[in-house]
Amino acid sequence: MINFFKKARKKLLSKNKFSSYIIYAVGEIILVVVGILIALQINNWNESRKDRVHEIELVNLLITDLNDRKLENINDKNSGLRFFDYFKGALDYWDENNDIDTTNLKQLIWLLKNDSWYYHNETPTYKRLSNSAIWEKIPDSLATQVNNIYYSKFTKIKIAFENSRKYSTECKIQYLRPCGLLNLDQSSISLKNKILKNPENFISFINLSLENLKRLNDSFQSSENSIEKIVKKLHIYRNSL
Repeated sequence: MINFFKKARKKLLSKNKFSSYIIYAVGEIILVVVGILIALQINNWNESRKDRVHEIELVNLLITDLNDRKLENINDKNSGLRFFDYFKGALDYWDENNDIDTTNLKQLIWLLKNDSWYYHNETPTYKRLSNSAIWEKIPDSLATQVNNIYYSKFTKIKIAFENSRKYSTECKIQYLRPCGLLNLDQSSISLKNKILKNPENFISFINLSLENLKRLNDSFQSSENSIEKIVKKLHIYRNSL
């Protein structure tokens, strides 16, 4: 193609057709410019396509992360419901019989003294994505709703977990250790007899833990509902890209 243009120029110049040569030269420049514009357009299209692919990957990672947190919260909520039944059963038995039920007593004491609960409101995936340049491409309204789940919904759960640790630590220091209730190798009857020396403290800590469990389970349910809503919106947004 280049040789063709060179030969054409030489032919026009050799015949002293300067005006025709000017027209030809302008036409050649126009062709070059058009070629450059087409190349730029193709390059822009490729970059736009790459951006869309990256954005879709971002949304997919968010959906996966949110669904993973939802499953984790559901499992924690189910455990919390079992713990709730233990606490509620002990309180009901006390109200009806003015006595301590030994059926799940060791489990109850283990729950009261367990101060190893923890919860992270942010995940590595969320931190990485929210700090990436691609995050800015997500509509503000959608990004705000996602941030609300991690910084509001999950933070409430984190606070409830922190309260559980706090209550358990206080229970161990102020009640369980002084009363000799930390050692669960002793029989349930022995534990019960120690509790009955001052049952009001035992019932008080159960009530405290029960109230925190209620708040925790409510937070789990609220976050679950919010995740389901935002995941649907993320699916719609991803499919529109």
